[in-house]
Amino acid sequence: MDQTFEEFEQEFLDDIRINAQIEGTTPDDYFLTDILRRLSSMGEITDPQVAQMQKKCRNGRIMSFDAYAFDESDKSIVLITNDFIDDVNGVLTKTQIEQYKNRMLNFLQEAYDSKLDLYFDMTDNLLYTGRTIGERLKIDYISTNEDASIDKIKLIIITNKRLSERIKTLPLETFEDKKVEINVWSLARFYELYESGREKEPIIIETKKYGIDGIPCIKAEMSGNLDYDAYLAVVPGKFLHEIYYDHGSRLLEGNVRTFLSNRGKINKGIRLTIKNEPTKFFTYNNGIACTASKITLSPNENKIVAIEDLQIINGGQTTASLTSAVLKDKLSLNNIFVPMKLTVVKNDDYDTMIQNISKYANSQNKVKDSDLFSNHPFHRTFEALAKRIQAPAHGDSVNNTMWYYERSRGKYEQEQFKFTKKSERENFIKKYPKNQVIKKEELSKYFTCAELLRPDQVSKGPEKCMSFFAEKIDEKYQKNPESFNDQFFKNCICYAILFKTTDKIVAKSNWYRSETYVKPGVVAYTISKLIYSIPTGFCLNYNLIWRKQELYPSLVIELERLAHSIFDFVEKLGGNGMEHFKKEETWNILKEKIKCYYSKEFLDDLLNKELIEEQMRQDTKENKFSKKIDVEMEIFNLGADYWNNLIAEGLKRGLLSPTEMDLLKLAANIQITGKIPSPKQSQFIWKIRQKLSDSGVLVE
Repeated sequence: MDQTFEEFEQEFLDDIRINAQIEGTTPDDYFLTDILRRLSSMGEITDPQVAQMQKKCRNGRIMSFDAYAFDESDKSIVLITNDFIDDVNGVLTKTQIEQYKNRMLNFLQEAYDSKLDLYFDMTDNLLYTGRTIGERLKIDYISTNEDASIDKIKLIIITNKRLSERIKTLPLETFEDKKVEINVWSLARFYELYESGREKEPIIIETKKYGIDGIPCIKAEMSGNLDYDAYLAVVPGKFLHEIYYDHGSRLLEGNVRTFLSNRGKINKGIRLTIKNEPTKFFTYNNGIACTASKITLSPNENKIVAIEDLQIINGGQTTASLTSAVLKDKLSLNNIFVPMKLTVVKNDDYDTMIQNISKYANSQNKVKDSDLFSNHPFHRTFEALAKRIQAPAHGDSVNNTMWYYERSRGKYEQEQFKFTKKSERENFIKKYPKNQVIKKEELSKYFTCAELLRPDQVSKGPEKCMSFFAEKIDEKYQKNPESFNDQFFKNCICYAILFKTTDKIVAKSNWYRSETYVKPGVVAYTISKLIYSIPTGFCLNYNLIWRKQELYPSLVIELERLAHSIFDFVEKLGGNGMEHFKKEETWNILKEKIKCYYSKEFLDDLLNKELIEEQMRQDTKENKFSKKIDVEMEIFNLGADYWNNLIAEGLKRGLLSPTEMDLLKLAANIQITGKIPSPKQSQFIWKIRQKLSDSGVLVE
C-alpha cells in the first residue's frame, strides 16, 4: 500500500523535530530552511536568504516575513512567510493568508516610501536590502543594456497546516502597478508532487484564458515510432508576453533561466523591431523552441488550445524582451507574431529528455558547456561513485551507510514513494540518512570553498557558484576524467562534513548575531581561510575525517576561533556584510589580514599532502585500468534486449552508420553466439552508446 498523506505528514513532522534537535535549532527554524531548500531545488525560488523580521510601522500596522529572494530572469522580488506549527492538526484559513499577505506588502510599502530608516538599526543588513528593493521598485526603464527594475512581486506562504479549502494560489493583486502573485506551499502540495514522480509542478495553459481560440499549428509527419510529436506554430506576441508575465521564470527550462538571469539585458534589436517594424518581427526573429508533456488540439486539429508543462528551451530572451516592451516601453504587441517549434515529449523520462533537447537546441548559441552543466557526465560519474562507496559506520551505529547524490531534483523523496511498505522506506533512510544527501548546488558550494578556495564565489549564491564550479569541473573533466575517482569522492564528502559542521559551529556560537544574516559568508570564508593558511606541504587529515565521518577535535577548535575572527572582521567593515563577502577584493584582503596561529594539536593532526595526492594518482591509474574491464563486463550485463532496443532507437533517428550498427549487433548477440567483443571493440561500442545517450536516446 502506498504511503498515505497522513503517514507522510506525521513522518515529516517527526523528521523536523529530530533534525532540529540534531542541528541545535527550533522546529520552526528548521522547517523554514528545509522548505526553502526544497523550493530552491524545484526551481520555484532562487538563492533565498533567511531574514526573519517583524516590526510595527506607520498607523500601527505590522510588517513581517521570514525570507526573501530575487529572481533576475523574470525581474521579481520574492517574500516568504513561515507558518509552521509543531502539530499535525493545524488549519490555515483565508483570514490568516490575508494577514500574512498584508504584512509582507506593508514592508514593501515602507521600502517604496523610503521609510525603513525609521524602524531598522543602521547595522541591520535588512535595512540595506530593503533600500535596494525600494529603489528597484521605483525604476521604470534605464537603458537598453541594463535593467535593474522589479516588475513583479511574489508572496509565498509555507506551512505544515492543512488548508481550510484547496487553495494553491489566490486572486492576483497589484502593488504600485506591479503584479502581486500569492502562493501557498503546504505539505499536501509537496505530497502530491512527490507522489506524481515529477521534479516540479506542471504548468497548464489554456489559450481561451488569454482571449484567443488557439495557436495555429502544423504537425510534422515523420515516419517511425517516435517518442515525441513535433509541431510548427505561430504564437501571438501578446499571448507569449501574458503567459510569461503570469508564470515568469517557471516557463524557462533551467539552462535557459540561468543563461538569461546571468545576463539580465534586454535585446536592443528585438526592442527596435517591436517599436519600429512590428510586422517584420516574424521575419527577423528566429523564434522560440519549446517542449510540453501534453497538448490539446481544436476539433479540426489545426490549433493548439491547451498546453501542459510548457518549457521554453530556446528563445527566453525573445520572450522576456516582449514583456519588457510592454512594461517598460508601453508598446503594443498586436501585430507581433513569433515562430515556435514545439516538441511534445512522450518519453517516460520526461525531465531528462527535456534537458537533452535543451542542450542541443542551445548548442548553436554562445552558451558554454558550463552553462549546460546539468547535463554534464560528471554528475553521472559522481552518482555512480555514491552508489558504490560505503561510508564507515560512525557514532552509535554498527552499520555502514551511503551518501546520496541527488543528480536530479527531488529524486531522494521520490525514491521513497516507490516503496509500498513503511519498513522499506525506513531501511532506505537507514542506508541513505537524510543528513547524507548532497544536491548538485550544495556540492558546488562545498568544493568551491574547500578545494578551489573561492569563498567570494560561494557567497554570491547557488546559481553563480554553480556556474563557477561548472567551468572548473568541466576543465578538469576534459583533461583527465579518471581523476574523478574514489579518493576524489571521499574528499568531497569530507568537504561536505567540513561545511555542515562549520555551519553548526557558527549557528550555535554565542558571538554570532543572527540578524546580520552573514552566516553563509562566514562559513565559506572560514573554511577557505583555514585551508589557505595551512603550512605548505600539509593538508587537513581527510583520511581521519572520512573514517570517523566527523571532524576531529583540534580542527573544530580552530574553526570556531577563526569563524569568530572573520565575523568580527566583516562587522567592522559596516554596511551589508554579505555584499562585502561577494567581492574577490574582500577575500584578497582577508587572506593576508587575518593571521592564523594554529595550535600544536592541530598541526600534529595535519597530513602530509603528498600522501593524499599519491592516493589520488593511484586511484586514477586503477580507474583507467578498471574502466577497460568494467566496459566489457557492463556490455555483457546490459543484455540482448537493451542492445536491440538501442539499435532500434538509433536507426529510427538515423544516428547509426553501418559500422556502428554492426558493432552494436556484436553486443546484442553475445549470449547467442558466445562471441565476446575484443577490448578495442568494447571501447567503440561504449562510445557509440554514449553518443546515442548524448543525442537524447534513452533505453532501459
